[in-house]
Amino acid sequence: MQNDALSVTASDASLVVRGPLLEEMEGGWTAHALDAKRILLTNEEGLTGMPTDPAGLASCPIEVFKDFLIGLHAASWSGVLSVDTGYGIKKVFLAHGEIVFAASNIIDDRLGEVIYREARISLDELTDSAAQVTKSRKFGQVLLSSGIFTNVKLWQALKLQVKQILRSLFMVDRVFFSMQEGTGLAPTEVVFSEPAGSLVLESYSYGCAFRVFLAKLRTESEAVLLVSKERAAKDFAPGTFIGDLVELIHEQTNIQMLLDTSKLIDTYTVAALFHLVNLGLCKVVPDVPVDQRTAAAVAPLKAKLDSYAYVLQSVRRGFTDAGQEFPAEDVQAFAASLNPEGFPSLFLDANAELGLSCINGVASQCVANPQRVAYFAVRVESLIQFLLQVAGDNLARSVASKIRQDYRSVCA
Repeated sequence: MQNDALSVTASDASLVVRGPLLEEMEGGWTAHALDAKRILLTNEEGLTGMPTDPAGLASCPIEVFKDFLIGLHAASWSGVLSVDTGYGIKKVFLAHGEIVFAASNIIDDRLGEVIYREARISLDELTDSAAQVTKSRKFGQVLLSSGIFTNVKLWQALKLQVKQILRSLFMVDRVFFSMQEGTGLAPTEVVFSEPAGSLVLESYSYGCAFRVFLAKLRTESEAVLLVSKERAAKDFAPGTFIGDLVELIHEQTNIQMLLDTSKLIDTYTVAALFHLVNLGLCKVVPDVPVDQRTAAAVAPLKAKLDSYAYVLQSVRRGFTDAGQEFPAEDVQAFAASLNPEGFPSLFLDANAELGLSCINGVASQCVANPQRVAYFAVRVESLIQFLLQVAGDNLARSVASKIRQDYRSVCA
């Protein structure tokens, strides 16, 4: 076939390739001659935001893409990756191997939407600020001029937005991407304390946990809240993202109906539900058992998890015997502080226990990335030491000392 005579026309049951190279045909279809034997067919939606040089187009499983990004970091590569996840085009900008910015053509990835979902601004502040945005006045500038954000908060918000876009790349099984090499391509740059390799591994771990959660959902799946409507209204005011989502679940528990009702794209609605589960506010029924591979991945952590359960039981008993209320909420808050921003993979239930949902999520990350075993072991040990400190600060010295000695003997 001649490369100078290509086009695509859609008929009732077939596609006819003909005409000049790159000519757009009915339905927005375009034909790209990759070489003498290969033709790439795209439409406007699939090509929007992607560089038009067909030599740079590639597709791979998400596991390979993770390694590819880490390789770019190791090679100190500079440029931009345009990634098609199937529901939008994301761009990741690198400078000398470090991730410095990310952008997206999805509304849900805009700065205002991200910080609203993360409870950095209210719905009213989002709506009012968005109305003031012009071609010459960006959303962040509106936040600054209105006094909603300081420069420091805006800087942190930009970093959060980049992280959220990066995580979203790994919520799918496969991506389609292209590369453009060069320096100074990012519209602005942020600096992370973590190297790009660590950011990629964290994002990949998030994606693995998310995809395990997604695989458990069925047509009949229901979202069951673990807090009362009154408690939810007190902790998550109407007008906040979580508050409105909790209210929506109170009205409609079927997850498919939630997807149909939500203003977010389906993937992000599931991610929001996943977030609620990780916060210990919700569970999904029926619970689909984890496979043996996932269960085996958490085996190296079993001793540490058992130690936490043992210490928790001892400390709670100490508080009960002393006639004091165990500060479960403080322990929950400490556990939350051990998580990366916007990724609560380590969370406790109302009794300060590491529940099945948490352990399954931890295991799913360890399956994909064995380095997470050591990562979580350190955090569970931090929880144990915090419990021992709580006991020492609130219980009789003899009681607290015995709990600590018992823990040391168990670990010996």
